[in-house]
Amino acid sequence: MEIFENILLMLSAVFLSNVLSRFVPNVAIPLIQVFLGVCLTIPLAANDHLIEISPELFLLLFLAPLLFNDGTNADKVSFWKYRKSILSLSVGLVFITVGVLGGFIHWLLPQVPLAACFALAAALAPTDAVAVSALAEKLKIPSKMMHTLEGESLINDASGLVSFQFAVAALLTGTFSFVNAGTSFLMLSIGGILLGLVMTALKIKVMSLLRSAGIENAVSFILMELLLPFFIFVTAEKIGVNGILAVVSGGMLHSFSYRKLDPGIAQLNLLSRNTWAVLTFSLNGLVFILLGTQLPHIIRTIWLSNKVSNVTVFLYIFAITAILLAIRFIWIWLARNFDDTKVAPGERLKQALLYTVSGVRGTITLVSALSLPFVLSGNQDFVARDLLVFIAAGVITVTLLLANFTMPLLAPKKAEALGESDTEIEADILREVINKLKSYQTDENKQEVAGVISMYNDRILTLNNFFDNNEENRKIRTLVMQWQYENILHMLYKREITMQAAYPTLRRLKKRLYGLTKKKEYKSNLFYDRAFRKNLRALNILPLTFEERRKQRYKIIRSNNTYIIEQLEKLPANDFSQDLIDRYIFTYERIGNENRNFSSESLQEWMDVAIQEERKLIQQYFETGKIDRAEMKKFRDNVLALENSSSFTN
Repeated sequence: MEIFENILLMLSAVFLSNVLSRFVPNVAIPLIQVFLGVCLTIPLAANDHLIEISPELFLLLFLAPLLFNDGTNADKVSFWKYRKSILSLSVGLVFITVGVLGGFIHWLLPQVPLAACFALAAALAPTDAVAVSALAEKLKIPSKMMHTLEGESLINDASGLVSFQFAVAALLTGTFSFVNAGTSFLMLSIGGILLGLVMTALKIKVMSLLRSAGIENAVSFILMELLLPFFIFVTAEKIGVNGILAVVSGGMLHSFSYRKLDPGIAQLNLLSRNTWAVLTFSLNGLVFILLGTQLPHIIRTIWLSNKVSNVTVFLYIFAITAILLAIRFIWIWLARNFDDTKVAPGERLKQALLYTVSGVRGTITLVSALSLPFVLSGNQDFVARDLLVFIAAGVITVTLLLANFTMPLLAPKKAEALGESDTEIEADILREVINKLKSYQTDENKQEVAGVISMYNDRILTLNNFFDNNEENRKIRTLVMQWQYENILHMLYKREITMQAAYPTLRRLKKRLYGLTKKKEYKSNLFYDRAFRKNLRALNILPLTFEERRKQRYKIIRSNNTYIIEQLEKLPANDFSQDLIDRYIFTYERIGNENRNFSSESLQEWMDVAIQEERKLIQQYFETGKIDRAEMKKFRDNVLALENSSSFTN
């Protein structure tokens, strides 16, 4: 019962941190969670409840799913594109940091075993993807830098934790060999990667076989997906290969299982993403809540200890943080910021500083520190454990605060950089919804999703006044009619239609083209004389029956629609608004598929998906400082009005 109460209290604190972050978006969620964890110690202490968790269980419970999800969400294209800078930071810098910082920590704390100092350095080496992304969302960080930081945080989790495990093993056994460690690292890493790939491939195959047998149980598939990282990690530990790299490689392979979307996979992908979002937020939150619950005990132990003064402990934290960031800055500076282009010295310094302060420490550092053993070989108490955990927590806090205050000085806020009005921001939100809907589009749901996309395109065009005699709209209408004329002449030349069927359409096009362009070539009757002479050999002067004329007109409409869509898709993105092009494409696709039926329930289902995505984006824009509370309320009111007026079912 005590364990259940502790879990319930901590999960409630995670939920409360999410609510509080909505009201104070400028305060980092990890800091809120640490504060709530400290507050939790009051009722826990009153009931003599002490939260303890074994290091092995801590690694399995938190690291396995978090690293698997990081691998799943990794941008593989950007990872390969910036592989040089990512590997430099995630492997080279990590090992340099462990060596240099470990030696410095041992110089500061000679009473702490050398292996423990290296273990702390290895725990401090990895950066935190969640913390970096949370801070960067409010700033306009260069795309290459952001992808590099995200790729770094994924790989250095593995390299840092492998170093940490070797250091802890040396701490427990009292022996260490660089040669053996290097060989073991290589073999265990390759074995872990292969194991993760094999087990994930088996899971994908099993799911494919079940779906081909007609079993479409989304709940079972999601449960299988949630259990996969735990099975991979446990299996890796049992056979003696690297479980960390196993779950990372498994996550990266698993992301490809959702690439080919059909209706079932699309729904499963949406359910998977939402489930993992809840799980990863809860696990990340629990880590910082646990830190908060441990801090009072650690602080009291350090405060009452006679071995080191309180002021000295804080000096240790600042000194270790300074050396940690100095190593990172020097490495980046020597690598010329991972950029082959020449930049001014001032700009290069600014980029190097931004790279440096973006190296925030977070979940992985905390998980590693809390997983330090309580007992050493020979049943000796590890008396320095509390001090090392306290230093790790202090470094996390200092790097978070430093990044929070210095990054805005080195990179402009997104809202300031873009200078967008509320109308432009609302249009950006609608475009993101459209892009999300397009990612769900398949042959089966194409018309339903396209219908919802058309509604959102109309909203964007209305916001930008495209329907109010807009010059860009007139130009594209003119092009569409010119394409119709060209296609009809081509059909005449190929003897696919007769002039008797084509003439009414050509005459109508002439009037409209003249009204838009005022060009004489569209006014004179010689227009048709030239067309008549040019296509003389294609003419059929025999009168057509009503049925023949009707068939040829339908043929003209279908051929024109296909030709117009092809030409619209070839238009340069810089010449016309993509919103306007998409609207025209949908219009002619709808004409070409007007006989296709789809249920109003299906259309309503996709409209609900779009509205949910829009609400989520509005909240995200508010949390990242792109809109204020008044704009958020306005946008939400617009969504509510749309929801109330867009019912397609009775």
